[in-house]
Amino acid sequence: MKSRVFVKKDPRWSLSVKEVRKIAKKLLSEFLSSGRIELSVLFVGKRKAKKLNQNYRKMDYVPQVLAFPQDGEEMADGWKRLGDVVICLPLLREEAIVENRFLMEVLENWLRHGIKNLIYPKKANK
Repeated sequence: MKSRVFVKKDPRWSLSVKEVRKIAKKLLSEFLSSGRIELSVLFVGKRKAKKLNQNYRKMDYVPQVLAFPQDGEEMADGWKRLGDVVICLPLLREEAIVENRFLMEVLENWLRHGIKNLIYPKKANK
């Protein structure tokens, strides 16, 4: 399986884009065995996360992870756009501190959750 992972974050936030890509690609290979898969990972603050949650899910709280799947169809260029995983970076940092765990360890769990929601969107809430 080939994969490409696009990461968007505020440049002022210290977070290794290279590590995020590495974790995301590892998780994609665990879930999907073939194809050309594209994933976007976006890191946002609390206000943006809450606003997205209100606008798209009609929920009034700051979520840890949101997943926005695309249609799953292979595009003309041969790549399947899986969708976007949106992670609230301040909550990620808070959880790592509270649970006394490494940030990237918590991130891997949250990315796993988000990717599962993209791959199995109807089963994710059951």
